[in-house]
Amino acid sequence: MKTRWLMAAVAVALLAMTSDPAVAQGRGRGNQGQNRGQAKKAARQFAAQERQAAQQWAQQHRAAPPRGFRREDRLPPVYETRIVPGYVFDTYARQRSYPAPVEMVRTFSPPPPGYRYVVIGGNVVLVDDGYRVQDVISLHINFGF
Repeated sequence: MKTRWLMAAVAVALLAMTSDPAVAQGRGRGNQGQNRGQAKKAARQFAAQERQAAQQWAQQHRAAPPRGFRREDRLPPVYETRIVPGYVFDTYARQRSYPAPVEMVRTFSPPPPGYRYVVIGGNVVLVDDGYRVQDVISLHINFGF
């Protein structure tokens, strides 16, 4: 009985000495995990060129804005302040949101899987499947709201 225990202990010791210690690091640890998280967050935000392209598109369509950008599509002041990253659209906001115009979205990078671009109250918003706001481009100033 003692010899089996001794042989098992020797085998474990040999495995411990010959195994690679980096394997024990685990997922999401170290710089690689942080870089992956930052890359995912950056993919869920509008880039500077997308913001500029949206501003240019808005200036070009100022005379006849589509749904979501019209004067009658304005949101009450209470809702204007809610359209920020992290806010989850309630029923009222979901009813007042429209898919972003295709001509504008063509200038953007494709949204990550499970996300889409919508327009609400003069804002272009990146939302996930649960209607959680990820990022916002405010264009309501251009339409005189």
